Amino acid sequence: MRHLCKWLALAICGILAVLTILLVLPGLFGIHPLIVQSGSMEPVYPKGSMVYIRSADPYRLSEGNIVTYRLEDGKTLVTHRIMRMDMDRKEIYTKGDANELEDSTATSFEQVEGVPFFCIPYLGYFAGYLSSMAGKAGIVMLVVMVCLLSWMDGALMKQREVQEE
Repeated sequence: MRHLCKWLALAICGILAVLTILLVLPGLFGIHPLIVQSGSMEPVYPKGSMVYIRSADPYRLSEGNIVTYRLEDGKTLVTHRIMRMDMDRKEIYTKGDANELEDSTATSFEQVEGVPFFCIPYLGYFAGYLSSMAGKAGIVMLVVMVCLLSWMDGALMKQREVQEE
C-alpha cells in the first residue's frame, strides 16, 4: 500500500510538472501558447491544437510566412498565412489555408504579435478545459491528493516502524 501511495503521488506530480512545462513555462521565455479556435489553418494547425507563438519583426516577414496578429478589436488573435505585403503602407494581407478567400482587411505591422513555431494537436482542448472552473478545481484536487498520498505514505511508514520494534 505504501508503494502505491508513493507512486500515485509521483505520477500526479509528473502530470502537474508536464502541464506546467507546456502551459506556463513558455511564457517566461516570451513564448505564448494559444489555442486554435477554428479550422481556418487546417491541416497545418488543426482546431483544438496548442500553437506556440514567438515575437517577430514584421519587416523580416515575407509572403508565405504564417503570422499571428491582433484584430482591430484589440482582443482577438488570428493566425493566417501572408499572401502579400505592402511595404510602403506597412500592411500584410492574409488568408487562412482552409479559407477560399483572402481576409477582407489588411493588417498593419503594429498588429503583428508574432509567428507560430510549434504546434501540439489536441492540447488546446485540454488547456481550454483546465482554464474552466471545473479544470481549476481538478488541479486543486490533484494537489490535495498529492498531499494526502504523501501524508498516507508517512503514516504507513511510521506504522511499519512501530510494528518492527
